[in-house]
Amino acid sequence: MPLNLTEEQILQLAPDDSSVKAGKGLATLSKWVLRACSDRAVWGHCQGSGKNPYQTVIDLTDIAFKCSCPSRKFPCKHGLGLLLLYARQPDQFTPGEEPEWVTAWLAKRQEKAEKKEQKARSETPVDEAAQAKRQEKRHRKVLDGISDLETWMKDLLRNGLLNVPERADSLFDNMARRMIDAQAPGLAGRLRAMETIDFGEEGWKAELTEGMSRLYLLMQGYRNLDRLSPEWKDEIRTLIGYPQSKENVLAREAVTDSWLVLHKQSRRVNDLNTDIYWLYGKRSGRMARYLNFAVAGTFSSESRVPGSVYEGSLCFYNGTEECRRALFREDTLSEETFVPEFCPDLQRAAASYRRAMTANPFSEDVPLLVGGVSVTRNGSGYSLVDAGGDAVTAVMPEETYVDILAVTGGRPFSALAIANGDRWELKSIWYNNEYHTWRDERN
Repeated sequence: MPLNLTEEQILQLAPDDSSVKAGKGLATLSKWVLRACSDRAVWGHCQGSGKNPYQTVIDLTDIAFKCSCPSRKFPCKHGLGLLLLYARQPDQFTPGEEPEWVTAWLAKRQEKAEKKEQKARSETPVDEAAQAKRQEKRHRKVLDGISDLETWMKDLLRNGLLNVPERADSLFDNMARRMIDAQAPGLAGRLRAMETIDFGEEGWKAELTEGMSRLYLLMQGYRNLDRLSPEWKDEIRTLIGYPQSKENVLAREAVTDSWLVLHKQSRRVNDLNTDIYWLYGKRSGRMARYLNFAVAGTFSSESRVPGSVYEGSLCFYNGTEECRRALFREDTLSEETFVPEFCPDLQRAAASYRRAMTANPFSEDVPLLVGGVSVTRNGSGYSLVDAGGDAVTAVMPEETYVDILAVTGGRPFSALAIANGDRWELKSIWYNNEYHTWRDERN
């Protein structure tokens, strides 16, 4: 199977920068005593420091890895090195029959996928009476927590906000713990987000009051659930922290399309690693977010390559956001790719952002596709500027700015920006219809 991936895309799969360096070092013919491939896999033997070489295999249908080395990183340096080498020199891999250790692993993956699909379609009887009793009990706990939170907010505002910076370490944490006890983790997350505000910056008061306002709006929304539409009921409950089961999501009507992976962002919070993928449907024009979780010390069983296209069906979570979370019912890595549709200028991209916020004032990380822009320095920061002279503040690391200039030579390009208010984070670009992105990791 031909590999339609660039080296840049392959390196996006690396778990950290040290793995990038190590993987590049292993992408040479001399490191591999065996190199072979079939229509659905590529495998090889890499001689390490031990007596026996490491056995490495890659599933080419959806880019998954397995290696006999003891590394706890995923993919390991051997998987990255082998995939890089195959992308560079496919003619150096001998087509042949898959050995037993390769076919066994591929069969296990297929069996797991079939069980997952079967589970999604199966209907498990639900004890509706017991479920209703549990939901009512939780509902009462959440309402009690909201009452305590409202009292806390009123006391905070009554005493004034000027002393918040010196009390921030304990002020928000204590109430966040109370929200966890009240089974409202969504409210706890918003309180912890306020705790991370940079209180040394001049604009901290505006950021804090905006966060408090949204928090209060969410609390009032939950108190008035009975007066809301079904979509808004689901939205508010999800924001409070009620889960939507995967089984129920996968049982809903799916949107079948060619899904382009616009960007991947990796986050680590405590002991949980989360990969967030932004997706774009070629025919539907829909945006979606796909989340993949793994406990620290383990590896994710699913990887999707930024800039690649997956043919498949997405089932969306209930809610009101334009770019909602979704799950793949099934998907296959495509050999083809495409360029998405872009807003022609910053004015219309900003209008798209305003529409998203009007439809759902709780929206965060709104993806915007905009064309015909260039990036310039703006004091110590950066700006996106279009042909009409309109500009917005762009957030990016210095090395990303340098890379963009190296790719574009200062000429206009198209971009994916993730917008939060007047903060637009530049994530991926298309220049001459070629996709470029950068590693995006947060703690």
